[in-house]
Amino acid sequence: MQWPIDTSAFSFLGSFPPEPVFDRETWQQQADANGEPLYCMELMCFWEEGAEVLTVRFPGIPSVELRQGTPVKVTDLSISDCPIDAHQGLAFQAARVEPLGRTGHAGGAA
Repeated sequence: MQWPIDTSAFSFLGSFPPEPVFDRETWQQQADANGEPLYCMELMCFWEEGAEVLTVRFPGIPSVELRQGTPVKVTDLSISDCPIDAHQGLAFQAARVEPLGRTGHAGGAA
């Protein structure tokens, strides 16, 4: 099950450049339901009370402008249950992660 996250009160900065998401059994890059390659990126998420580091998965070839310190726009962020080995965890997904234009705000889906 996925739960949407309202990102309007958050701003995001790239912590590390995007990396391909690999299947742990085949070591092939994973793809979404539409066949788009999956990537993940570590993001610093800031809000009024503090900050947190999130690793966010997203489909599509990332922009070369996504790098450390880049303000980014996160579209349709959600969180879901995710099995990790023998335990349960949480995973963050987005429809898009892209560099924030010079005239935008640093929140999520605008």
